[in-house]
Amino acid sequence: MKRKTNQRRGRSPHTYSDEQLAGLHASTTARKQETVERLRAAIASLKEKKQDITAQSVYAECGLHYSSYLRNEEAITLFRANSTHLIKQRKRTKHRRGGDAPSLPPPRDSLLNYKKPQLAFRLREAQQQIQELQQQLSVLADACIQRNRRIVELEAKLAELEPYRSFVEQVRQRIRHEEHNDNTPYHP
Repeated sequence: MKRKTNQRRGRSPHTYSDEQLAGLHASTTARKQETVERLRAAIASLKEKKQDITAQSVYAECGLHYSSYLRNEEAITLFRANSTHLIKQRKRTKHRRGGDAPSLPPPRDSLLNYKKPQLAFRLREAQQQIQELQQQLSVLADACIQRNRRIVELEAKLAELEPYRSFVEQVRQRIRHEEHNDNTPYHP
């Protein structure tokens, strides 16, 4: 049995002219706008009939599948603003939260953007930094303990030498007095 080969392999990719691209863009814009208008008309009709506005009721009214306006940003915004199911759901969540503030989704954790190997690498780096900081902290604590011990030793020596301080002060005063008054005897 012969294998069929792909006949397109040898061809280069087709490029479109600026006119063709402009035509495609205009056609796409027109179709999007037509979808929005059909959806708007279906919603208005459903509101007149006082029916629920759901994806199924819109399909029954105008033949638009949900997937056809899901891709159209303006159309899906229009649908979500008028969908009776979504409006009821929003009211329920407002009552549960107990406020009139618009419900905002919780912010996404930026760490969830990383892959597991990247997170493992960052975790190892953080653990290494913590270990280095702990070592630095222990060195500083030892230095602080040594300094405090030296202060205590010096304070003990100072307390030991305190009785001699008054004697040294008296000797200083006597020397000063003798320097200024050479003849008079010193009386404390």
